[in-house]
Amino acid sequence: MTDESLASDVFERLQKATLANPGELAGLCRHYLAEARRTLKQLRSAFAEQDPMQLRDRAHYLRGSSLVIGATVVARCCAELEEMGRKSELRGAAAVVDRATVALDAVQEELANRLGRSVLPAEGSAA
Repeated sequence: MTDESLASDVFERLQKATLANPGELAGLCRHYLAEARRTLKQLRSAFAEQDPMQLRDRAHYLRGSSLVIGATVVARCCAELEEMGRKSELRGAAAVVDRATVALDAVQEELANRLGRSVLPAEGSAA
């Protein structure tokens, strides 16, 4: 991936904000990763059901939380999905969800490198 998977400036602000309680940042990131996986499944379902409103809604949700964490590539994919849902034009949405999944994998790897394996969601928490 050519883009940075995690925006350093955003992540550093989060680190500073949680300096007094470093476990808080790991918990926040773990929660984000679990919710993002769950939301990606919902996006896939919305595409399979050809439900543009659900696609737009779930993409909007994931875009916002991704921006908070600094997952800019995931956020860009979600902005694209939001627009597809808004226009009720879902052709190509599956490929964008796939790109978002790959981007989230990179974010997860980066977070694990920066914060340790404790940041990884429990197995099955994204079901």
